[in-house]
Amino acid sequence: MICIVISREDIASKNIAKFLLSMEKWKEKNNVYISEGKFLYFINDTHIYHNNVDKEIEALGYEIDTIIFASRHASAAKKKTLTVHAIGNYGKAEYGGRDRTLVLCNPLLMRSALELLAEKNIEGYEVCYEATHHGPYLEKPCFFIEVGSTQEEWNDKKACKAIAEAILQLERKEYEVAIGIGGGHYAPRFTEIALEKNIAFGHISARYAIQHLDAEILEKMVASTPHCKKAYFHGNYPDVKEILEKIGISL
Repeated sequence: MICIVISREDIASKNIAKFLLSMEKWKEKNNVYISEGKFLYFINDTHIYHNNVDKEIEALGYEIDTIIFASRHASAAKKKTLTVHAIGNYGKAEYGGRDRTLVLCNPLLMRSALELLAEKNIEGYEVCYEATHHGPYLEKPCFFIEVGSTQEEWNDKKACKAIAEAILQLERKEYEVAIGIGGGHYAPRFTEIALEKNIAFGHISARYAIQHLDAEILEKMVASTPHCKKAYFHGNYPDVKEILEKIGISL
């Protein structure tokens, strides 16, 4: 089953939850709302610091395939965005999770979410991947889907409704799976490649994290991006390419 984690500390998350609950029939039991093939789980703190939520949910007797964190996105740039990204930290864990630890993602559902959001074409919003950059830590496949980047967007009914619809409409299609290296935080090149070439990206490292990409971290990027066989680059990083070639990744 797919679990959607909703934070009561997150305005956007609560707004997305309202739309989810209004769009399908759910049965409530012990803080969990259950529908066919999916359920909503509410937490009282912020997503990024709520480690091991998968074990918490499994302790209630639920089997989890993938966890989706429906969340706000905040940035100093105040960009209007609808984003999708994997979870973890290439270096120090400054915003949840663990140091130098990447969490399993679900590239196929991430790609489906990206496409669905792009098709909804909400005026004024950029739809894109983000680079992997924060917690929480868990062991089940997961990803964030977010609306950003200010109170105005977090309370935008059209944007929050689009995310809720995308979550309910997710499909598991077959795509070539890849990781992305370089470029900016909002991964414009990898977003374009994904939508134009039917590539599903998992973990993405922006250029600001390149210094952390040693052999250990690159192996973690591949291992935590299921079925990854390829890497795409935005920029020239010969040392990274050499390591990836040695572990059998096509460039």
